[in-house]
Amino acid sequence: MTEAVATPRSEVPGDDALDLTLRMVLHLFGRAFKEEATAGWSAPGAVVLLGASPGGPALAIVSRWGAKIAGRARDDGRLHVSTVHHPDDDLVLDPATRQGDTIPAWAAGIPELASSLLGAPSPAREFGGASLLVYMDVPDESGILAGPALHTALALALADLAGLPKEPAGLLAALGGQGETAAAYAASLSGRHGHAMLTAGSAVAHHVAFDPAAAGLRLVLMSARPDEAATPQQGWTPDPSDDARVGAAVEAIAGQDWTALGTLFTTAHRAGLALREPVDADLLVDSALATGALGARATSSKTAIALAPATSLRDLRAAALHAFARRGRLAPRFLTTGALPPAVERPDSLLER
Repeated sequence: MTEAVATPRSEVPGDDALDLTLRMVLHLFGRAFKEEATAGWSAPGAVVLLGASPGGPALAIVSRWGAKIAGRARDDGRLHVSTVHHPDDDLVLDPATRQGDTIPAWAAGIPELASSLLGAPSPAREFGGASLLVYMDVPDESGILAGPALHTALALALADLAGLPKEPAGLLAALGGQGETAAAYAASLSGRHGHAMLTAGSAVAHHVAFDPAAAGLRLVLMSARPDEAATPQQGWTPDPSDDARVGAAVEAIAGQDWTALGTLFTTAHRAGLALREPVDADLLVDSALATGALGARATSSKTAIALAPATSLRDLRAAALHAFARRGRLAPRFLTTGALPPAVERPDSLLER
């Protein structure tokens, strides 16, 4: 069996070929489809730090978490996609016509992606079908954009199996998306581990080394848990002035001025408060700032990021737990990391006790 770990665009170190999660998915493929996978693909999930309004600049990083896919070609023209998380809810369709069984909720957008990427068959591009098993390390609620990572990995897999070039421009055109989603696609395809990535429209991406851990800091990803008992919250409205802070954030990262970067996060958060009602993410931001974070901002109604000293992480977690418990809410989730290192190193996690 050939294991083609197709993530060169994200510049995952060679040791990532030893990624045990991908090996697990390759193994599970055999159990699901009763034959061996011939290749594996992965794409990292992105975290948007600032910007990403439609058509505007965006500053993002890629994580070691994301999407993993195992697969092999078919000869019946069908696309059969199964997921480790919902093994009895598969997607089976004809990519050319988008005709097939009912589309599972987790597979929303995949028929459109397959049709856009593969198009009509031609002598230069033949797609005989594919069996794919997908796995996501974390859900979108974690603050890592796992959905775009899944679609990016699928685009890489389908392009490989159809013999298409895997140039970012063509893949991004097929993936589509606007604003934060488009920024996540770009980062998943072209991001570099240990770097922040600046994108602006069709301009070539710019990368700058991003290593807050070297200064004793951590980027904390915080998320409120889904709670059916909680009052429904309005849709997320990002602050359009956020884009204007992207350039200053790139300069701050390049100069390792972490205080300035934290201030930009907090300024962006406070500017957005006037646009909406209070949301769960505000509790997370307040907890971070109250326990010594250099800065923090909401990234959705339920997720937030903070740049905090490693020594303050326990206090931050305790403050957030207390804030949610006072309101009878479930404890929020936390993931922390410094430079979001490659998979051969293990990031810090506040989920561990």
